[in-house]
Amino acid sequence: MKDKMLKLDVIDRRILYALDRDARAPYASLATEARVSKEVARYRVLQLEKAGAIRKYFTIFDVARLGFTNRKAFIKLRNVDERQERKLLGFLQRHPRVAWLASCDGPYDLAFGMLASDIEQYAEQMADLDDRFGHLFLQRHIVPIVQGQYFHRDYLTSGRVGTARKYSFGSVPKGHKLDELDWDIMLELGLDGRVPIVQIARKTGAGADVISRRLRHLEKTGVVQNQILVLDNAILGQLHYKVLVKLESGAKKRHDQLQAFCRTHPNIIYTVRTFGPWEFEIDLEVPDADAFRDVMRNIKKEFADIIRDYSHVSIYRVHKYNFCPGRPVIQKSRARQQRQDRAGFP
Repeated sequence: MKDKMLKLDVIDRRILYALDRDARAPYASLATEARVSKEVARYRVLQLEKAGAIRKYFTIFDVARLGFTNRKAFIKLRNVDERQERKLLGFLQRHPRVAWLASCDGPYDLAFGMLASDIEQYAEQMADLDDRFGHLFLQRHIVPIVQGQYFHRDYLTSGRVGTARKYSFGSVPKGHKLDELDWDIMLELGLDGRVPIVQIARKTGAGADVISRRLRHLEKTGVVQNQILVLDNAILGQLHYKVLVKLESGAKKRHDQLQAFCRTHPNIIYTVRTFGPWEFEIDLEVPDADAFRDVMRNIKKEFADIIRDYSHVSIYRVHKYNFCPGRPVIQKSRARQQRQDRAGFP
């Protein structure tokens, strides 16, 4: 793995930090942030993509506004062979309602998030998975997500610790009204958060100005939150840990303070409020295991009164990250919708 590790310089870090705040930022903006020319910014981005450091430009959708809830499954596998594991991973990667899929080291071997419109649909989806692969599962924990919140990768820069990020998704389905073109746009953004407007227009058959207007509307309503990065930590020579924290109940103020602490820490990139086997999850990207121990030592010191226990998994491979579920059946015809777009309706 060491032969594949990529050493980042200050320009690479500035560009990655700018893309992490807005993965759709134009090259001119990236150039300004990195203090280089537009041509150099473009070249650096292409090199980071080619090296595999940038795995994906990920669009944050508020899945609740799409009428869905998100539940995670953490699975300990039996002694399965590589062929069986590949078959399981392939099924989950192709599943239209699996939003996130990762391989782990630690108490669990596999973790994934699955979207569903209600508990009955989720149970049906999990029953289908069990019918196909349940014989491979030694242990399984289901964790409903109350709220997920993303933070900037402040560790990429210096002097910007605690920059606010407002992008999050909830757990109360709202069923925001969407039509076929909206879903076409979101499906493209789910595959690539940096996909050009003209490419979406070409694939959907709508005009670029219509796509731009629709995207602005999706952002205004909170369906589309932002676009950020999914990095390959192995190539960057760093580690990704997910900490599973059991909290004392009845201490909401202290829970909020823990959330605020996570927001201000440069290496914490994501938190999740949950209920079930644990109540809180913390995702960190750190240079090594010693740095991880230092972070957890500080958290335990500051919040010893509310942390009952914790465990962690090391995420060594993210296989899928796409929060746009499969398209539902839309009754309105594309021709009718295009007539409305030409008339200027949102």
